[in-house]
Amino acid sequence: MSDRAVPNNPLLDFSNKKSLLPIPEDLYQLASEYFTSKELDLLQKAHSVASEAHKDQIRQEGSPYITHPVAVAETLLQLHLDVETVCAGLMHDVLEDSVIQKSYLEKLFGKETLVIIDGVSNLNKLDFDSLEDRNANNLQKMALAMSKDIRVIIVKLCDRLHNMRTIEFLPREKQIRKSIETLELYGPIAIRVGMQDIRVELEDLAFKCIHPMRARMLESAIAQAVGGRKRVVSKLRKQFKYHLKNNDILATVKGRQKSLYSIYSKIKDKKKPFSEILDVFAFRVIVNSVDDAYRSLGIIHNVHNPIGQRFKDYIAIPKSNGYQAIHTSLIALDGIPIEVQIQTKSMETIAGNGIAAHWSYKTKDQIDSESIGARKWIESFTDLNKASIDTNEFVEALKTDLVYDEVYVFTPKGRIVNLKSGSTPVDFAYELHTELGNHTLACRINRKYAPLNIQLESGQSVEIIRSDEYEVSPDWLNFVVTSKARSSIRSALRGQKKSQARKAGKLMLETELKRGGISLAEYPGKALSRILEVIGVKSLSALLTDLGSGKKTGALVAERFFEGLSISKDKSISIQAMVLADHQIEGVSVIYAKCCMPIHGDPITAHSDTERGIVIHHSRCRQVTPHRSNILSARYLSAIWGTNKIERHYVGHLKIHAEDRPGILADIASSFTKANLNIVNINSRDIDAKIIEFIVEAEVLNAESLNKLMIKLRSLKYVTSCSRIINDTKTKNEKTNIYK
Repeated sequence: MSDRAVPNNPLLDFSNKKSLLPIPEDLYQLASEYFTSKELDLLQKAHSVASEAHKDQIRQEGSPYITHPVAVAETLLQLHLDVETVCAGLMHDVLEDSVIQKSYLEKLFGKETLVIIDGVSNLNKLDFDSLEDRNANNLQKMALAMSKDIRVIIVKLCDRLHNMRTIEFLPREKQIRKSIETLELYGPIAIRVGMQDIRVELEDLAFKCIHPMRARMLESAIAQAVGGRKRVVSKLRKQFKYHLKNNDILATVKGRQKSLYSIYSKIKDKKKPFSEILDVFAFRVIVNSVDDAYRSLGIIHNVHNPIGQRFKDYIAIPKSNGYQAIHTSLIALDGIPIEVQIQTKSMETIAGNGIAAHWSYKTKDQIDSESIGARKWIESFTDLNKASIDTNEFVEALKTDLVYDEVYVFTPKGRIVNLKSGSTPVDFAYELHTELGNHTLACRINRKYAPLNIQLESGQSVEIIRSDEYEVSPDWLNFVVTSKARSSIRSALRGQKKSQARKAGKLMLETELKRGGISLAEYPGKALSRILEVIGVKSLSALLTDLGSGKKTGALVAERFFEGLSISKDKSISIQAMVLADHQIEGVSVIYAKCCMPIHGDPITAHSDTERGIVIHHSRCRQVTPHRSNILSARYLSAIWGTNKIERHYVGHLKIHAEDRPGILADIASSFTKANLNIVNINSRDIDAKIIEFIVEAEVLNAESLNKLMIKLRSLKYVTSCSRIINDTKTKNEKTNIYK
């Protein structure tokens, strides 16, 4: 894109068709394949406007600038996009590089075309450095521009594709920056909208630019490997076609080549050797109908043995970006593993071009139903924007949602819901509806109660049990993975913050007043007003909010109340402990401290934290013990466990010393299995030549179950000691852990 603006030259007189510039031959040939004469006239008008706007502008390689928007338009025509999108592609830089006004373009081409041009122009103004350092405001603008019209991102991807094809003419520093941006942002976006062909080319071009030597070495290795594979590929292709034809199925069988960047990524990220990646032969079978696709699957499985648990039916359950195919893995010939994808012709088109493919043969009404996945993702930006209090939160959500593997689960009525891999029932609830998520109480998976933090697996049936009285828990942020759930929880917590602070403040004040043998109800209106005036607040509600948020100290405020009634505090009065039931204390939601990881049944202390609300600590926690002697501390409340209707798994930390013998880890793990406890994490280190130390994190329901396990572990033949870690995180100036 040129930095120069077109001078304010008079525009062509578009009322006279003779004054319009002819459409370039290649552009005309592509457009005439499916454009009407009226649409061709509109395209000619768009080309004339773009030519005038970019008059005298030169690209880095020395060609007229108009060659760039023409190339973008040609790519859009190859995708069979509608005339509005193609015209927008021709004029995507007009607003930025000329004095032409939006109103003028709207008058000539209509509102739809203007929206696309304006959206792409806003994206062109963005300057991305990296996903970490990128200006959050700019990225937010990009996402919202995409949400206004999905065709904005299609044009932008085609724009980026041509820029990457000609990137060698840019300064090296800019080449690297643009290539990284392409890999981190535009490649993943292309995946999400299903434009696989463009994604592959973008990634390969960016990879070659960033690592030219690695790319050349990899290309050379692939060329050598492919030479020896041709015979096998040809034999398998002929075999597939023969068996399919004998069963009256007309099919095209293609060998599928992995992209350069995907091979490099597998070598780099998955630590796989090059030979192992190339050992897998891949084929794509293209048939005429869905019925033929399933019949082909049966025929292929009769010819070669399928590999267990390597079958996926994306026809019955499409990916969220609209991708459909049957995937299967087989053992062929002399034990050679092969991958086969079976698709119809239309599925192949959509697999390559994604949402862009829908404009080639669908009406606008049909587009909505066919491309609902990609549309839903892009339109979710609007909801994210409303739920996010700042742009950094918005960017975090967008980054989270760009690339991920999927799982699919079912509602009780059989509706399929696609979710990010690792999603929990809470993610599922928010995916269905924000209000359902905000009032989630419990869940059933396959008709059995399950914890809310369990990771869902494909094929499960999930039912959410809601309660209008139950509120969002801050703990959910520790395990939800979808951006919608995370942003909705944060939004709900912000709404709860004042309410929770007020509840916590009331709890703190009443606790302090109980120390003096009185209650808040004993203060008449006038007496209360005088006290509030002395304290300097307008209302009791404001006072309680200030107490709960840490702006005022409970003990000092209580002193003013005691003075107001001329009552001296009786420190001998015993204070009833706060009851922790269903993860709440008198209606105030709590969180469990990560420093000491309290478990149901432990002696506990409640700490009123300025930022987090009420935090439950083990009474022997290092953060609590310094305040144990200060009975007037407003922020440390005595607490006991009540009954829990809502089941929760706690994490217990154990330190186990055992003789370093073969099979000792298996013996320890077996004890957890027999106790029906799940090991979350385990680490080991040598204490000396004979003793090894294991640090184990395990999910438990209560302290009793953990104690029973510890007794069993101590009884093992080669275990020398087993103790529970109360504080496993070393705080400042602390060098030892406290053990139970």
